[in-house]
Amino acid sequence: MANHLPLEEQTGADLIYHNETFNSFVLVQYKSMSDGPKGPEFRWQENDQLATEIARMDNITAEFGALPEDLSTGGFRLHNNPFFLKLCRRTVFNPDDKGLFPGMYLPLGLWKCLSCSPTTLGPHGGRVLRYDNVERKLTNTEFVSLVSNAWVGTTAPQSSVLEKVIKEVIQHGRTVTLAVKSHIDENEQTGGRDGLE
Repeated sequence: MANHLPLEEQTGADLIYHNETFNSFVLVQYKSMSDGPKGPEFRWQENDQLATEIARMDNITAEFGALPEDLSTGGFRLHNNPFFLKLCRRTVFNPDDKGLFPGMYLPLGLWKCLSCSPTTLGPHGGRVLRYDNVERKLTNTEFVSLVSNAWVGTTAPQSSVLEKVIKEVIQHGRTVTLAVKSHIDENEQTGGRDGLE
């Protein structure tokens, strides 16, 4: 759980799932839906807090691009972005509830499509997302299946870097710089950084 902790400030995620079998992390940012005239809805604007969180996600994903590709069968993923948004209604936390809150999961790439789609444009130029204007979404069951079988999430090389960052943030309570050195020949690239600063 990273919500309102330095780990959220580092990753942009509220909750981080780790699949030990396939050494994969999936990071989820939760957003509350309010009651609107057409049912639950989520409203946002340009340059709001969500934009800051997504920028953090994009920075981590960009750093992952410098890592070697995982060509093992266990390292195969349907796409190369481990970030998701989950939209759900505000609810009172019940520690005895072992299920997931009802809602919809959106891969970060799909969110970016929706954030500039005419379907989410409100009458006054704002953005609103509802169940009736999202063509595609993942249910709790679909998300659990994808995560538990590591069809989505980080690969092992990405996980090894992310795990160091997560441990550092948890142990010391402050954010760290995530920097990855590409495995391109040293003569082809200068100024690369390796590991954590």
